[in-house]
Amino acid sequence: MSGIVIYRSSSGSTKQYAEWIGQETGFSVHDSRDGAIPWAGADTVVIGCPIIANKPFLSGWIRKNWDRMKDKNVALFTTSGADPANAPVKEWVDKALPESIRSKIRLFPLAGRFDYAQLKGMNKVMIWIAGVLLGNKDVQNQIKNPIDGVAKENLAPLLEHLKALV
Repeated sequence: MSGIVIYRSSSGSTKQYAEWIGQETGFSVHDSRDGAIPWAGADTVVIGCPIIANKPFLSGWIRKNWDRMKDKNVALFTTSGADPANAPVKEWVDKALPESIRSKIRLFPLAGRFDYAQLKGMNKVMIWIAGVLLGNKDVQNQIKNPIDGVAKENLAPLLEHLKALV
């Protein structure tokens, strides 16, 4: 099996997971902004991105590049400060991607990290609005308490899925 890992990271957690996946599988790892992604040589594509504003950050990128992936095995892992066991990540993905794409992607929500103090610019403003002005108690808690759930063992289900494709 040959594959590639394509990611976009905002706080470093998605990049860390992408690098671990590359180490475990031998897949090459690429930032989604890389213009030289080796699509042709891959039969498996692993995409990783944070959840931002209740949608996968790369949902537009996935739609734009779907023709390059549609005949490959595709897995999507998402990261966020929300607990992946309780957060409605599947619903967010369902809203962000059409069924024709979703039905061909295997989703793996992963724990990420979130530290409000490290945010900059508009991201910080948007989180503040969600927490303070809109009164979201979960976001208010995350503003006060940094979260870091990034752990290599979180990748076990994704890695098992990839091994089963062989």
